[in-house]
Amino acid sequence: MDELGIDVLLTGSQKALACLPASPSFPSAPAPLSAPPPARPAATISTSSSSRKPARGHDSQHPSIGHVYALQSKLDDIFAEGVNVRYARHARLNGKVAAWVQKNGFEFFAAEGYRSKSLTCVRNNREIDVPSTIQKLRERYHCVIDGGYGKIKGKTFRISNMGDETDQTIETLLGWLDDCIA
Repeated sequence: MDELGIDVLLTGSQKALACLPASPSFPSAPAPLSAPPPARPAATISTSSSSRKPARGHDSQHPSIGHVYALQSKLDDIFAEGVNVRYARHARLNGKVAAWVQKNGFEFFAAEGYRSKSLTCVRNNREIDVPSTIQKLRERYHCVIDGGYGKIKGKTFRISNMGDETDQTIETLLGWLDDCIA
């Protein structure tokens, strides 16, 4: 963090760490936080803005022990793979997704220089039926992608290439998308 000039770092465990997300049974998945001592008083847990209520018998401010062990296991996997190797894999897979976007006549939602290496937000410039495509993907292949949210719902869709995705899983997903869009 010092090398990159990062003062405070907060992440969701389910994203690039590929750990379990929160669920109705365990609404508080780990959200790893690293902050220097002066920032720690501001890094308190607040449930006032949360619409989720803890499941009966669960404390909303503490993740389940299973989530903690799952996070430790994922961190072990990441360090065994090597952080730089993981970054390179995410970049390589992102290149495959970008090539698919261009080959299929779609556009990127984010401008060049502002795109993530772990997730691609695709502009629906071809005006495909995004909800129908997502439904076909779910029904045919038991796979789900995000169809946008808020003002961009249906105008975009997102393809993730982070976490434990591999060349094979990304190539398979892109083939499934080809089938569902055809």
